[in-house]
Amino acid sequence: MADIRSFVAIELPEEAKMALADLQRDLKIGAPPRAVRWVQTTSIHLTLQFLGDVAPAKVEPIGEALRGMCADLVPLVFEMRDVGVFPSPRRPRVVWVGVTEPQGLLVALQKKVTQALEPLGFEPEKRPYMPHLTLGRASDRASPRDLAELGDLVGRFEAGTVGQVPVDHITLMKSDLTPSGAVYTPLAVVALGK
Repeated sequence: MADIRSFVAIELPEEAKMALADLQRDLKIGAPPRAVRWVQTTSIHLTLQFLGDVAPAKVEPIGEALRGMCADLVPLVFEMRDVGVFPSPRRPRVVWVGVTEPQGLLVALQKKVTQALEPLGFEPEKRPYMPHLTLGRASDRASPRDLAELGDLVGRFEAGTVGQVPVDHITLMKSDLTPSGAVYTPLAVVALGK
């Protein structure tokens, strides 16, 4: 059986996806038409750890590790707030919505996920965790001028608070890449707390 491209994520409730769709629509109005490949809002999620290609035999041990790690955690709420680009407004590659959670519970959750999966051979990311929700990616067809306009637009855009997201579970997700975009399928849903 082929390896499974997968990641651990927080799925968003319908209200959050609708708020992101409204925000994305507002950004599209001012963005150069060929500058961005917008993400389907139905598939937007908050990634906690990308695992890459995983052997099917590892799916159950990953689920067990996540269940053990989540048993002592409490549900949390994060806020979707403001918009930005990576890596810089002059060279935008990703358009994102920020994620804030002032108590540190979200960052602690992400760290616990990486610690739980490291013994299974999944290396933690070397860069610090920067929680965000991807709204779009720069198009390969975008000219330098298009990208500069996009960076300017996002830099001037005042999104403020977009919504709040309650988190009471995390999901081990399968990702199938198709010509029309990635298709995500839950492999394991793990509740926070006992």
